[in-house]
Amino acid sequence: MAWLPSGAAAGPALRGARASPALSSGVAAAVMLYKRALPPSSPLHSARPSAAAQRFFCQLLERGASTVYFGRWVHSATCSVSVDDRPHVELTDGSNEDLVQKREMVGAFQRIPMVMPATDILMSAQRKSRNVPPTKGIQNIAKRERNKGAKQLDALMKELSVPLRTYTENFPRRRDLHPYERSLIELTFGEGYYEKVLGRVDALRKKITSVGKQHASVCAKSLTKREAEERLTEGRKELEEVFQRGQNAIEDLINVAKALRSMPVVDPHIPTLCLVGSPNVGKSSLVRILSTGKPEVCSYPFTTRGILMGHIVSNHERFQVTDTPGLLTRHDDDRNNIERLTLAVLAYMPIAVLYVHDLSEDCGTKVADQYITYKHIKERFGDRLWIDVVSKCDLLDRATPSRFDDAADDGVDDELRRYREFGPEDAIRVSVQSQIGTQELKQRVHHLLTSQRARIKADGGDNEEAVGEVR
Repeated sequence: MAWLPSGAAAGPALRGARASPALSSGVAAAVMLYKRALPPSSPLHSARPSAAAQRFFCQLLERGASTVYFGRWVHSATCSVSVDDRPHVELTDGSNEDLVQKREMVGAFQRIPMVMPATDILMSAQRKSRNVPPTKGIQNIAKRERNKGAKQLDALMKELSVPLRTYTENFPRRRDLHPYERSLIELTFGEGYYEKVLGRVDALRKKITSVGKQHASVCAKSLTKREAEERLTEGRKELEEVFQRGQNAIEDLINVAKALRSMPVVDPHIPTLCLVGSPNVGKSSLVRILSTGKPEVCSYPFTTRGILMGHIVSNHERFQVTDTPGLLTRHDDDRNNIERLTLAVLAYMPIAVLYVHDLSEDCGTKVADQYITYKHIKERFGDRLWIDVVSKCDLLDRATPSRFDDAADDGVDDELRRYREFGPEDAIRVSVQSQIGTQELKQRVHHLLTSQRARIKADGGDNEEAVGEVR
């Protein structure tokens, strides 16, 4: 971790064997902040930075290395420290494009800070501000009272506004999120709601800061002890009223944080098999037979339907397998949020596709409609590694002949006729109930996911570009 005190700069001065006192204090402070993020049981808590360690940090600063700092990618050559011990980062060396690409990793929702209820923030601020004493050594009663009043109003303002600033700074900005997580925010809250809530919280912070400074200044100009006490009472009352009028924004932020932290996490570095198809074609049953253990039921805030997510362990290799909501035959603009989740997974996550077809129509969707949806998805996401599976094949043997007679085929092209009878070319016929084709499916899936692992490594572990826009 590299960290420069405010006003310090990385350059030729760092080439010496010894660090300057200002730089050494900055390094020591950086180590202290790093230790705060460690588990209490870590032996590093008792470690002290040696001279060699300080020289190493100086070398990092001189090279302008990038690193992860408090969950963010920070370029150390342009860091400074603000008065409240939080890093302030400004990119000035043209590396912004690389940093944004590195920051776009899934998992940002799990790093969202816990938001205190508004009543807890207010009670804590009231208690702490009332305990602020006047500056020692002031003999004049009026001066001492106005000094105490101004300090208590300033403390109340900070105790109310600093938590709000912490929230707005540590909630991820949409432009820094992975495209998949950006789509989840839109599907969960609608367009613009996330930014609107953060904006309301920040507006409340600014209002509290403005009102607090105004009343602290007025109180500091009081001429008598009684006037100072009155100014303190007035200022405290207005600050509390301003906070209470805007506390709905904090409650909304709490709900946003809860929803985002509850989102299931798909690790993009682990090869993932995504089962796609129309509703009720047997995707969940296939997830269960492919998973090594019992799949987990994951939920998203915008749907009441649970989505199965399991893991495959084969030859000491670990893979992920997940169900997706069924797709109906309609234009993408007319799809609901649960269907758009499927499109977001296909567009933004580095996954392999197992497309499931039910030619028996036991799922309730006609074969012709399944064919239309399949062709559309295959056209949009055909560069994915892909396996086609015809499920419930045991029901096909009992299908009524009228489904395939000449009258039913009138006006049907040859490609759809072949699809209706055999499914896509090279499709695996599987029956979970009769255990038909399951071993062949597992072998094909293992081969597919092994190829997907090689593709992930070649791409650097994540999708750099969306395959298709989610509409």
